Amino acid sequence: MKNLKRPNQSELDAMSHADLCALIMQLFDLLESIESRLVKVEKNSKNSSKPPSSDGLKKGAAEPRQVGEKPTGGQKGHQGVTRMMVENPDVIEALYPIANICECGATLDKESASIKERRQQIEIPQPITITTEYRKMEVQCQCGRVHSGDFPLNVTRNVSFGARLKSYCVGLTHGHFVALERVCEIMNDQYGVKPSGGSVQKWILQAANNLAADYVVNREALIQAPSAHFDESGLRCNGKTEWLHVATTQTHVHYSVHESRGHFAMDAAGILPNFKGIAIHDHWKSYWRYNDCEHALCNAHHLRELRYCEQLTGESWAINLRKLLVEGKEKVAQAKAEGKNHLEQIIIDDLLSRYDEQIKTGLESFPVQPHEDGKKGRQKQHEATNLLVRLRDFKTEVWRFITDWHVPFDNNQAERMVRPVKVKIKVIGGFRSVGGSEAFCVIRSIWETKKLNGINPFDTLRGVFAG
Repeated sequence: MKNLKRPNQSELDAMSHADLCALIMQLFDLLESIESRLVKVEKNSKNSSKPPSSDGLKKGAAEPRQVGEKPTGGQKGHQGVTRMMVENPDVIEALYPIANICECGATLDKESASIKERRQQIEIPQPITITTEYRKMEVQCQCGRVHSGDFPLNVTRNVSFGARLKSYCVGLTHGHFVALERVCEIMNDQYGVKPSGGSVQKWILQAANNLAADYVVNREALIQAPSAHFDESGLRCNGKTEWLHVATTQTHVHYSVHESRGHFAMDAAGILPNFKGIAIHDHWKSYWRYNDCEHALCNAHHLRELRYCEQLTGESWAINLRKLLVEGKEKVAQAKAEGKNHLEQIIIDDLLSRYDEQIKTGLESFPVQPHEDGKKGRQKQHEATNLLVRLRDFKTEVWRFITDWHVPFDNNQAERMVRPVKVKIKVIGGFRSVGGSEAFCVIRSIWETKKLNGINPFDTLRGVFAG
């Protein structure tokens, strides 16, 4: 698109009638071009922060991989996993020849057989329940005193469910997002035992209560972290929209739920008010209230928004800015592969200089509109202008990933922790009470933290119910 220079009043006065008509026609052509783009370009998950679920059924198939783009099979650096034979299998089944007689007529001596080849197969045990009866015994001393044993803490009166069964039900609901009623059906189909939905809900609250101390430990670990990722997403609770907030590092996760999306919720979670590291987020305005920490922005969001501006305007600055950000990411990856611990200053200066140049070019096409006299509130700006101003004013936060290698290119760590929860919301529709959502946050925080540290979360739940 050809950029039109705004003429001043003296230039307009000097124009002939023919020149003015030509300028008007150019403006109409430009307006028609922009209107056609506005009609055709719609925001979706690939060019904005909208979730993939909002694309609907018209989003089409995934883009096919280009020939030669990547080799087939496992990619370079991929850690392959091969199942290894165990030295002491649980069951050994020897396979002898079906016929006990050789073609020569002699009888085969099985005692002299040797192993020709070994193959192993992994199988799960037959699903059965084991009923354990606990008998409280008493013994009378010769002096007349009576002594008796004590039941384990998790064994209640009459007939109760064991720790393994309880942890399995809670893990299915909050670990793997199976609906409450279906968990009860699975237990009945597999083991012939059907706990009630109310019982499973009681176990969920019990697990959350017993994991409360670990939940606090997670929060304290995040407060002390050199950098942490933050994100938020909506959910339904008690028929109203509330917000799930997540803070995470490579080793700890903390979920919390609040009626507010903003700083009231962040204050209630208790992490950001005390955080002194680098907060990585998606530019939600509430994060900027916290001045004791530094900030870094998610460039995956910027790439999508620049793609939208590219489609909307057709101008090269949007393409060039996307390429610059990706180039910076590749420069850091290359330097790390070469064993370096920082990027050379000449490379940083070159990237930032070209970045400033493209921002300037973009703002020449989409300048900031001055505030209209007498109009209340902020002056509305073009979407491209808003993005360019943000990239300009928060340049340090955008490019922090090249100067501080504790900071990744994007905020995917937090977003990966939010996405599974959206599956949970789709399954159950929402939480019926605040207590249910808070219990979910506690259990899910510990569940994800254990997985990040290579610990089986079911083992943790079994320990909770075993007392």
